[in-house]
Amino acid sequence: MRLKRSSISTLTAAAAAAMTLSLLSAPAALASGGGGGGGDGSGGGRRLGPPVSTSGVGSLGSPWTLKSQHDDDGPGLVAGEEFEITTPAGHVWAVTLADNGVPFFSQDVTADATGLKAMSKAPDQGIDQIMSVHAVDAGTHEVIDGSVDLPVN
Repeated sequence: MRLKRSSISTLTAAAAAAMTLSLLSAPAALASGGGGGGGDGSGGGRRLGPPVSTSGVGSLGSPWTLKSQHDDDGPGLVAGEEFEITTPAGHVWAVTLADNGVPFFSQDVTADATGLKAMSKAPDQGIDQIMSVHAVDAGTHEVIDGSVDLPVN
């Protein structure tokens, strides 16, 4: 079968258009959670065990939740930690997340209209890990201390 020069040009243009369209749509798919498989829409890695969580109230009554889970969105295997406080917008909290007593996240975090959320990850140590949080509100001096046991996978 012999193609005319105009047919080859049309096929080449169509192939280029299809390639361009697929490249432009890939970031949107990944941003919406495709390709990563975290299951939570984050596009993160594969979860490697059940999540663990604990909750409580701070020294002045602010509700909080601490969650942790083994994951492979590394580099390598990690223990992810997520800390949330129900607190008014604009409150600034000094938040420290630690793994077996060793801090791996220490930052001032400002609450928005939905409250405060701080997330980070530490290397998976291959042992039971105690994931902890210490947070202090810069204005009210409210204190939150909590921890959750993350068993080895």
